[in-house]
Amino acid sequence: MSTSPPAVIRRPQDVVDLVNAHPARRGGPGIALVALGGVMIDAYQAAMVGFGNSYIADEYDISKGAAAAVNATVLVAALVGGLIARPLIERLGQRRAFVLGMGLCAFAAAAVAFAPNIWIVLLCRVVMGVGLGIDFPLATSAVVELSGSRSSSSGRSVNLWQMGWYISTTVVYLVLLPLNQLTTVESDLWRYGIFVGAGLAVLVMVGRWFLIGESALWAARRQRWDETVRILRDRYGVHATVAPDAEGAAPGGQAPKVRGAYRVMFDRTYRRRTVLGCVVATMQAWQYNAVGIYLPVTLGGVLSGGLAGSLGGSALVNAAFGITGGLLGSLWVRRFGARRLSMAGFAVVAVCLLVLGALGSGAPWLALFLLGLIIFGHAAGPGGLGMTIATLSYPPSIRPAGVGFARAIMRTGAIAGLVLWPMLWDGLGTEAFFWLALVPGIGLLTCLLIRWEPVGQPVDDEDADVLRRITAVERVTV
Repeated sequence: MSTSPPAVIRRPQDVVDLVNAHPARRGGPGIALVALGGVMIDAYQAAMVGFGNSYIADEYDISKGAAAAVNATVLVAALVGGLIARPLIERLGQRRAFVLGMGLCAFAAAAVAFAPNIWIVLLCRVVMGVGLGIDFPLATSAVVELSGSRSSSSGRSVNLWQMGWYISTTVVYLVLLPLNQLTTVESDLWRYGIFVGAGLAVLVMVGRWFLIGESALWAARRQRWDETVRILRDRYGVHATVAPDAEGAAPGGQAPKVRGAYRVMFDRTYRRRTVLGCVVATMQAWQYNAVGIYLPVTLGGVLSGGLAGSLGGSALVNAAFGITGGLLGSLWVRRFGARRLSMAGFAVVAVCLLVLGALGSGAPWLALFLLGLIIFGHAAGPGGLGMTIATLSYPPSIRPAGVGFARAIMRTGAIAGLVLWPMLWDGLGTEAFFWLALVPGIGLLTCLLIRWEPVGQPVDDEDADVLRRITAVERVTV
């Protein structure tokens, strides 16, 4: 047992410094993926409804565009959920907010699997979207806290969400393949698949409750010092004691409320960081929701083999290119930085889209390889890095707000890809790839113009100053 004197805590910044200097004893990629479990549920459900879009349209007698619009309501609701995430997290804490976000997802997924009409589907997608919007800022903030923002593994751990995304989408097709053999009603496959996703959401919720727990930084900001000391001891192996003159330690002391996070995010210090994170996140979401979500549909247009062939091809592309790209991106981000890696990924996607547009459907196996290369460039590059940039650009007191805002803005790109791509594909066929190439082009240009690199930056050192500013804003506005 260590004989060193206990650390003395007087303010939340002391806890931030201790957490940064002592990564969690029980951490690593496994715990990071548990924390990022909501992202994997998001990926699973997105891929499942992308697969079921045409079946939903036929069953409820609506157009494919209308079905895509209904499915896209999850993204609109997630936008709202992302914007309300910070005040909810501040009120509930990490542990209970995790349960709220994933509980909404599990309930809505189970309900949509039995939806008798399109209006129930719409309502369930809205509920699911709010849950997902709340969950993501929690997940990435938890990963940073567990690994320590100064740790060399911090950016790598956050960016693991992209590998988790492709693991989850691969699982979708691996679930659908046996279900396709077991059922005689092909149009019900999407219902079975979504119901399986509800069960997976419950497993994520339980795993987080026992393996992740409460945030030491949240407890410190709320001046719950006894709880803070316990978390530091149990999770980080840090023996700490609270000074008699610590903030809020006196009898009758009250935890300060904080407001004004969004105002700080757009001041002189953080404006460029906010714009870069939001643009990278939005453009990657647009390109992915056009190609990745509708991958079985796209493959059906360039390959033969029916439903089993498109599902098998989708599983192969996601496993061989998506999971590999996500893993390599997590390993490369520390070496090359989030901005440069995003630029490289956007460039690969843009070139492949232009070549696909020129090829048409005349070279199906080359088209399959190029689609895989798009998934690889996306996964290794901007696919995860928009959120990594947002997570590592802000100190803990405004990190949930920054991630929630970037995730909310990102949903506009996802909506554009989800709704517009079926229309472009139906109208233009493979020539639609030319138009889609504009999206990674915008992302690449933004990375060239804004030279902010968040990986390795000591942004948590800014927390005390930011916390004073957002607390002062609250006193003025009350």
